[in-house]
Amino acid sequence: MLTSDLLVTRTYKGKIEPVYAALDAEVIGIASSVIDIFKRHVGKTYGALLDEIEELEEIDYRLIRGLASLLERRCMIEMDSTVDPVAARRVVFEECRGIVTSPEERQKILERTADKLSITPEYLEKALWADREENLVIREFQAISPEDLLRQYNLSLTQTLLFKAAGMEIQISGNYQPVFRKIKQLGLMYSIEQGKIYLDGPISLFRLTERYGTAMAKLLPVIIRSNNWSIKASIVRKTLQGKRILDFSLDHTRQIFNTDIAEETFDSAIEKEFSRFNFNGWELRREPAVLRAGQYAFIPDFSLERNSRRIYVEIIGFWTPEYIRNKVQKINQLKEDIILLVDKNLACSGKEFRAGNILYYNKKIPYLELVKTLRKYEEEQLQEEVAKTENIEIPTGESVVNLEEIAKRYNISIEALKRVIDRYKGEYLLFGDQLVNRQILGTIKNELSGVKRHSEALRIFERYGLKGHALILEFLGFKVKWSGLDPENAEILALD
Repeated sequence: MLTSDLLVTRTYKGKIEPVYAALDAEVIGIASSVIDIFKRHVGKTYGALLDEIEELEEIDYRLIRGLASLLERRCMIEMDSTVDPVAARRVVFEECRGIVTSPEERQKILERTADKLSITPEYLEKALWADREENLVIREFQAISPEDLLRQYNLSLTQTLLFKAAGMEIQISGNYQPVFRKIKQLGLMYSIEQGKIYLDGPISLFRLTERYGTAMAKLLPVIIRSNNWSIKASIVRKTLQGKRILDFSLDHTRQIFNTDIAEETFDSAIEKEFSRFNFNGWELRREPAVLRAGQYAFIPDFSLERNSRRIYVEIIGFWTPEYIRNKVQKINQLKEDIILLVDKNLACSGKEFRAGNILYYNKKIPYLELVKTLRKYEEEQLQEEVAKTENIEIPTGESVVNLEEIAKRYNISIEALKRVIDRYKGEYLLFGDQLVNRQILGTIKNELSGVKRHSEALRIFERYGLKGHALILEFLGFKVKWSGLDPENAEILALD
């Protein structure tokens, strides 16, 4: 974003638009010149940089000052002094003891002060004003291409214009989750109608406009990452006749932006903590979907997924009375399974929510309680899947039957499938996730007779497509004798 004094706009027929930098040879040349100035001033003072930038500003003051403002953020600027200038000035003042009337007296004071600070008078002279802006030194500069700089400049112009936005209409294709997440983070009020997102203005159109507009400006970089997008905003401008509303519109067909902007990962420490847990086979996904809650969109913080079952998780921490009311209203309209993790310190009892699973936390996630809740879902899902197995026929006639392949084919869990294999246990034995034909086991036992090396036994198992070697070896009456960590030295021995 840029300061408002660097924003250049054009208005026509009730519309307003920034004067964007063209990506043509002339403007790219200007941007390249500004970048070169920054490159040449690494190791030099900030004041020297500003002096050269000012000479170039005669070409186009606002453009060049805007580009320089963006490039300054890519610099590391430090004070070039190991002595605290404020402390040095204080010691000099104490040594003066009045008005200094001659260069000779001034030099003696500097010498006495330098001696106290264990530095040379020349170094002291430099250190006295090392903290002034023009004396700061540019240590590093992260270069950028002229084209990318101009795209970033155009984005910043648009954001600066949106400072004065009273409301916005958004249409996007894809990228829903990041957009709604950012809306949520920024605390913007919105509604959804016919595929369009409306960001409502503040309560009073001409109060809090800039603060609300700043939030909408921060949303823009996320919007433009969508494949197809468009925005329409109402911009408040001061005129001689008073405040006036102008229309601003923009869409993805204008290839003038740089969209490579990093986003924050987590909204709170408690969310970050939650993301690190392992939930015993449940796959954790952050903000996995946009759910419909009446006319609003609801993006749960997480989902936990296992065998096609999805449970949403919402962490309710920060609160205001209005926040709680809105949260209750949305969650109570959801049809999906959801677990609520509610801060014990919230001013609500939990009865306001219709969700079946409400767990309370105090600074830490109640992990064990959460696992118990998930186990209830696991058992419920298992019973549903077992009911589906009544008509499942496990193909026999093969030496080894892989239950994992069958489970995937029927979209059920291996645990449910194992509930129906009793009818095959006369002919087969279960080892892990495999049913192994008893006759084949006898054949393998005969082949193992006289085999000493463990690696050779493994090759026999692999030839038959067997897993769970340790269990099968033990069943067949063998054990593994290890000699060190090298598997090539391991042997198999008959059990006593």
